[in-house]
Amino acid sequence: MNQQIILLYAGQYRIVDEKTGEINEGVTCNYYFNTNLTAEDHENGTKGTRPAKGVMDYETMSKIKKAPALYNAEFELKIGADMKPVLRVKDLEFVDEVQIVPLSQISAAPAPQEKEAKEAREAKEAKEAKK
Repeated sequence: MNQQIILLYAGQYRIVDEKTGEINEGVTCNYYFNTNLTAEDHENGTKGTRPAKGVMDYETMSKIKKAPALYNAEFELKIGADMKPVLRVKDLEFVDEVQIVPLSQISAAPAPQEKEAKEAREAKEAKEAKK
């Protein structure tokens, strides 16, 4: 299954069992499936998006450029130690950086086209003022 996610956190771990010498390693991660972060009101009275927690292969850390960030994630279904199905991140591809800001900041900021038009007007006025 392929799905876009917002990767919030990723951290490698490597634990050596003192008795057996067996190495247990991987990457712990937290992510959102709700990539547009729209407000959610659920039927059970809860609100918002709870981050999912997962584990990836140790080598996957090299594909993580930044966090939080938007990634294309490939998931696989595995059977956990308790014999229950577990959704596991198999692969990641960086898409873009993300930034969580209040909506009031977004609506107060001029659109890129408006900003470019304003800068062009100001440059033209400055050029005419020099004449």
